[in-house]
Amino acid sequence: MWYQNAFRRHLCDMHVDDWDPTFLSKFDPDTYVRNLKTAKLQNAMLYLQSHVGLCYYPTKSGKIHNAFVGREDAMRQLVDLCHENGISVTGYYSLIYNTYEHDRHPTWRMVDENGFSRREKEEAVSDTEFSDNQKAARYGFCCPNNPEYRVFVGAQIHEMAEYFPTLDGMFYDMLFWPHMCYCDSCKARWAREVGGEIPVAEDWKDSRWLLHMKKRREWMGEFAQFATDLTKSLLPRVSVEHNVACSALPHGTRANCEEVINACDYAGGDLYRGIYGQSFACKFYRNITKNQPFEYMFSRCAPKLSAHTQIKSPDVMRSAVFLTAAHHGATLVIDAIDPIGTMDARVYKQLGEIFDELTPYEPYLTGEMIEDVGLYYSLKSKFNPNGESFTNYLGTVNAVETMIEQHIPCGVTGGFHGIDQYKILVASCLTDEDAYDAPRLLDYAKNGGTLYISGGECKQLLRKIFGAEVTGRTEENVVYITPKEAILPAFAYFNEQYPLHFDGTAPIVNGIDPTDVVATITLPYTRQGIKQFASIHSNPPGIRSEIPALAIKEYGKGNIIWSALPIECMELYDYRRIFVNLLTTASDFVPTIRSDAPDDVEITVFRRENTVLLNTVLLNTKHTARKVADFTVSFRSQTAPKQVLLLPIGEKIPHTFDGNHITFTVEKPSIFGMYEIQF
Repeated sequence: MWYQNAFRRHLCDMHVDDWDPTFLSKFDPDTYVRNLKTAKLQNAMLYLQSHVGLCYYPTKSGKIHNAFVGREDAMRQLVDLCHENGISVTGYYSLIYNTYEHDRHPTWRMVDENGFSRREKEEAVSDTEFSDNQKAARYGFCCPNNPEYRVFVGAQIHEMAEYFPTLDGMFYDMLFWPHMCYCDSCKARWAREVGGEIPVAEDWKDSRWLLHMKKRREWMGEFAQFATDLTKSLLPRVSVEHNVACSALPHGTRANCEEVINACDYAGGDLYRGIYGQSFACKFYRNITKNQPFEYMFSRCAPKLSAHTQIKSPDVMRSAVFLTAAHHGATLVIDAIDPIGTMDARVYKQLGEIFDELTPYEPYLTGEMIEDVGLYYSLKSKFNPNGESFTNYLGTVNAVETMIEQHIPCGVTGGFHGIDQYKILVASCLTDEDAYDAPRLLDYAKNGGTLYISGGECKQLLRKIFGAEVTGRTEENVVYITPKEAILPAFAYFNEQYPLHFDGTAPIVNGIDPTDVVATITLPYTRQGIKQFASIHSNPPGIRSEIPALAIKEYGKGNIIWSALPIECMELYDYRRIFVNLLTTASDFVPTIRSDAPDDVEITVFRRENTVLLNTVLLNTKHTARKVADFTVSFRSQTAPKQVLLLPIGEKIPHTFDGNHITFTVEKPSIFGMYEIQF
């Protein structure tokens, strides 16, 4: 398929209305392709329609953009020009977000429990009254459960397939619930499949609300599969990608999960959560995609597309491109067309210079990623039933950052991916929504793995591991973890007198064998929120308890570490150090990589036939990347290497081998480096 060797991709947003006759009047296929060539792009995602709902091709089911009346074939000309210049083409179509059809068809609208769509509610705000929410009035959402909307989508897919038969791929955007919909179609489907009234109140302890979320995931996945199946029936050779960005975001109600990703040939989406968030997303996309490479999308605007004229600095762009490359993924850069239809040629010159640097590395972007630690990411537990901030998403994202800082190769796994290959498996803040995967997690430990779990909301797991029951939570929302003698070395300078502080309530768990408990909960002198206090500015530890805070249990051939409080969710250095200490204390773990590189340099490792590739990438957050001093990297191996090469030039690098590690120096590090160990 076209995507297997296309690492340089592009999308130019064309979410442009047509109330002004100048809008898109200067859209020019020749200029468009000239910019693509300047940027050295291999794939162009071209708009066939947009969030506005207007089409860029002759349509009978919808409305063509006014600028294309009289030049209806302009977009098809662009498709042909791309192909003539060796650029593959993916068509863009916006599902659910369709303002024009929202306005034309009131019964198609996503509506709240009071029967109003988001656009209707915000349009009621006076035009002269400033409101942050007025932007929501720009977007009209159509419900995927409405049968008439589905017929319409089917008609448009038929039209696009007929008018653009040479497309290489199709991309469907916005496959998620922007808000909960209570339209007649949703109510009817709920009544048919479940019965009774759809829950309205967001209550993550309510079984019917949890069922509501499950049905939303199913419905969105079924809609995605409908679009995929119809597209492939009409254009059998095209790839289909749905935007799965929401699956890598913390929202528990968006319902963009495995069900949507299963309808994709490869995983990808646009995200705006910083360089560490990108690293997490790359690891997640890599392990959930059906086919490689996955696709990471980022905006050329700084900090995001809303800053239309602001171009990210070359080093910021370079960091994003090469971080994706360090995971052997494909980069898609998002630009936005000027309303009149022009493009900023300076952007494409800058992109071309960066992609020129990437091109020599592309032949090496294959292989199996080496991941010592697996971070279990649940697409079903993006919530905390107690209303606290600690969730599986937060724990997983922060654990990724911790592993990067420690130069421990890691991967993002879950119910969608294997777990047996990991030396350590971290499952943060699971809930009973993850109980379906409990047998696999327990088998992992039973067969020799080290399993770390935290929190008290996956009660079935605690019952099966310890025979324990969660009987409640502390009234205090400031608690302390007090380590016992056996685990003191892992807790650095924290001890019985000065235990580890934690902002949050702790689960009260009964039934754990006292010999497995290695830390307990210490409470402050007084509960928070009352007038009486011990120290006016803080809540120092004062009352020892026997409530288990940490337990380590031998389980079959392996070990299970349980922490009542999700230490991995915290960002401070002390918590991260203790978290890693706990993982290594309970196992004989020796990482694949050792390095004295700065903690903002990520090292990824790939196995390729008789070679190993090591990628070093600076997680740059500055407009101009800082200078990095030389550092050493050691790769664990009991086999002596033939040679170590600096790629892509193939320069031999001095190295040593001590029987256990191959060590070499990364000299004059830049944003990205690639090294090949040949055996």
